[in-house]
Amino acid sequence: MTSTFTRVRKLPPQAQQREVVDAVNALIDTTIQKDGPLELGIKTVAAGNYTVGADDQFLRVDCSVSIITILLPAIASFDGRELTVKKIDLSNNTVVLDPNGTETIDGATTRVLHSQYSGLTLRCDAASEWNIKNWI
Repeated sequence: MTSTFTRVRKLPPQAQQREVVDAVNALIDTTIQKDGPLELGIKTVAAGNYTVGADDQFLRVDCSVSIITILLPAIASFDGRELTVKKIDLSNNTVVLDPNGTETIDGATTRVLHSQYSGLTLRCDAASEWNIKNWI
């Protein structure tokens, strides 16, 4: 009886990790090139009131022309998600975050961003209200 063995190359742990990282990066590059640019729900708002959409994750707000109100969706429809809003202009106009109906942001009926590069990240808790995760 004759046996045939195939030699398997055994790599050190760092080399194995490097091969996995390279394979994942190649997959990501292929997906981005195939499907177009990666946008991640980032939008710039520059005029009028804006109603937050289902895909919004990060809003850059330029209120150099006038005050802009960001109308938040009902918490029941945004449960568990986060939204970051940042004022990007230098004007004295403000960004007003306005929850739906009688809903609140940590107990307040609205929150206001006054200065350039100020912002906050909100987390939606459908059981109660919008919660401020952190101020920027």
